[in-house]
Amino acid sequence: MSEPSTSVASVAASSAETPTLEASLKQKRLALGLISTCHTLNHLQYSITSVIFPVMMKELGFGLLQLGALSAISNFVGQGLQVVYGLITGFFRRSVILGTGNVIVGLSAISQFFVGNYSQLLVARVAIDAGSSPQHPLGSSILSRFYPKARGWALTFHHSAGSFGSFIGPGLASIALLYMSWQMAFVVFGLPSLIMGLTLFLLRDQASATDQAQQGKATFKANIDAYRACLKNRNIVFTSLVLMVGAAGRGTGINLTYLVPFFMERFGVSASVGGLFLTVLQGAGLVGPLAIAWLSDRFGRRAVVTQITLFLSAIMTVWLAYQTSLGPLFYLNLILYGSVVEARSSLTQTMISDFARDELTDAAFSIYYFVGCISGPIWTLIVGYVMQKYGFTPAFLLAASTYLAGMLLLTFVKEEAKRSSTA
Repeated sequence: MSEPSTSVASVAASSAETPTLEASLKQKRLALGLISTCHTLNHLQYSITSVIFPVMMKELGFGLLQLGALSAISNFVGQGLQVVYGLITGFFRRSVILGTGNVIVGLSAISQFFVGNYSQLLVARVAIDAGSSPQHPLGSSILSRFYPKARGWALTFHHSAGSFGSFIGPGLASIALLYMSWQMAFVVFGLPSLIMGLTLFLLRDQASATDQAQQGKATFKANIDAYRACLKNRNIVFTSLVLMVGAAGRGTGINLTYLVPFFMERFGVSASVGGLFLTVLQGAGLVGPLAIAWLSDRFGRRAVVTQITLFLSAIMTVWLAYQTSLGPLFYLNLILYGSVVEARSSLTQTMISDFARDELTDAAFSIYYFVGCISGPIWTLIVGYVMQKYGFTPAFLLAASTYLAGMLLLTFVKEEAKRSSTA
């Protein structure tokens, strides 16, 4: 692959002269704690809707297709915005952008107290997704800089923090609905996001605002060149495409949108019970990826491990499609499904950190999350349409086929490059 332009190298050289984020153990722990907590709360805002939205559907008068559109449109905005953050990091501190985004998430979540129709709900959800858009690219970039010698562990911890939010959300929402209205529940869950967003302003970034202002146009040109370098790197591009083709496994999307309605229809349970089933699945999605990441570190071939998890994801999805009764095999299916489907995201983002040099991490993660996640809303719409038109089983079979496509794309990733110059 061709080398990044001179401007990228010059900015990298100048940044090497500034104090690094590795300097203070206290700073590292503060960064990991604050950013990961915000990631937990971001995912919480999505996962609670898997229980609350089915309750709202009757009151506000919308169906499964509208539910899919709600998720798709809001996610499309949030995922689309992820591509821009590698361009603007030279002009604003990453922590300031991240804090502002989380404040927007908190305020927008609280505003759902006043929602009275579908259109108002859509506006609120779009604002939440827009506010959460810096979390993945900038959160990952900040942590990769704070932990240059332990990036895989730090990024997996960050990913697992988001999975933890997805894990506790359905259960907390189910409990909340027993004691309060869905309007008040949104306020209760929105306040922590607002508080943590404000707290992020305490976090210091690598360069001072003065240093960034002095870089000016040179920084913007270097950012553009970093994008070009990443787009010429086949490992970064194909790893991003692996995340893109899979229907589920991004922490949001079809699992949180449709699984509770599926449980309600297939097994005749309430939204709260369906939420508890989803909590079991998300719990497996919290522990499973950590174990698989540990295995990939020791095996040394993340692409091969990822291919195995994709194959198992297809099998578990087909098995779930044909579940007809609640029993031990159903719960085993939920646990295995959550473990392998959720592993793809943490494995591929760790591969990105392997393939991108320090000066390319902002651009690499912006491209990865944009390419990898922009298809999520599209898959949500497609799967929602198939569910409404043909039923749940054909929709799950369609989702299963997408993981096989990811296995094929991984054959184009040359993993040996991560130990040499990769971008």
